[in-house]
Amino acid sequence: MKKKIILWFLSLVFLLALGQQLYKLYFLWQGDNFTDFKVYWDAIKAVSVGDNIYYFGGTYLNKIPFNYPPTSLLFLTFLLIFPKFLSALILLLISLGCLLGTIYLMVKMLFKKADRLAAFLIFSILFIQFFPVKFTLTLGQINLFILFLITATYYFFQNKKEILSGIFLGIATLIKIFPGFLIVFFIKEKKWKSVISFLVTLLCGLILTVLIFKPALIFSYLNNGGNLFFQGGVVSYFDQSLNSFLLRFNFPSIWRLLLRIIFTLFSLGFFLRVKDKALSFFALIFAVLIFFPSFAWFHHYVILIPLMIILWSCSKDIFSKIILILIYLLVSFHFRYPGIFPNQNLWLNSHPFFGALLLWVFTVKRGLNKKN
Repeated sequence: MKKKIILWFLSLVFLLALGQQLYKLYFLWQGDNFTDFKVYWDAIKAVSVGDNIYYFGGTYLNKIPFNYPPTSLLFLTFLLIFPKFLSALILLLISLGCLLGTIYLMVKMLFKKADRLAAFLIFSILFIQFFPVKFTLTLGQINLFILFLITATYYFFQNKKEILSGIFLGIATLIKIFPGFLIVFFIKEKKWKSVISFLVTLLCGLILTVLIFKPALIFSYLNNGGNLFFQGGVVSYFDQSLNSFLLRFNFPSIWRLLLRIIFTLFSLGFFLRVKDKALSFFALIFAVLIFFPSFAWFHHYVILIPLMIILWSCSKDIFSKIILILIYLLVSFHFRYPGIFPNQNLWLNSHPFFGALLLWVFTVKRGLNKKN
């Protein structure tokens, strides 16, 4: 009886948390204010009439770069089937579904059947209110879709469905390049069916892109939009990458690049050797996305969600739980008006990065545990 009351209470809180977010997003949708969705929409509209979305009249399309590879257009073009307002709503609902789907898959993999519903509701409440999630939804971003594809990749791997695992990783890589780094995990595990299906998926996607769209788009992307890992970056509160953190300390660009490469390579080498496969897999993608690129916007921090769930599920002592709560708060909190603080205030401007760094340390510590 007590458990039922708790579940009913959690269900109510879940509906309130979801309703509160939908209420806010409704006004953004009404005002056509999903910024990144408009970038997707304008890009596929431009491509449909033969324009180059990576170099548009001497400037980026609508002054906001379309940073996705041309292969991503295969998955975005469906938006043109519907009116713009309806496409925005569909993408929003897909994103919410992908968030809940990600949490569901993680809970299913990590918790006993009797505990799954409560765990799903608790994590859903927490991550619906997670600022990187709210920021992603507010922008009309597709990060949660990528997150779901990555999570499904591991889910199929765990369930010994290697071909599906490779296909899902391939789709994620066709949309955004960075998930492709996870292929080293499958090579290390000697899952050759996953590797082959991944490569076949990439090849099919590339061929379809060349056949459907202009082949010149690929070369244009490589020349104008494909160097995101090596750009200088900017000092911005919403950029919480290692590169931006070092830039706040006025590190020269060559030193920033060198430190990013060293830190990321060390992370990859270490996490590949971690015995806990779930920890290894999600720590790898976390390190690649947050520490290596020239920028990691606040909304990219949704990539932390699976790793935080994993660490919570395997942490038994109260100290570890407190550390994870602190990490959640550091990443989830944001200053609504960051401009009130001077740019010299390095610590206040970097609190999400400190949360990510603390998560990295905590993951390394867990990886060193011989019980893994």
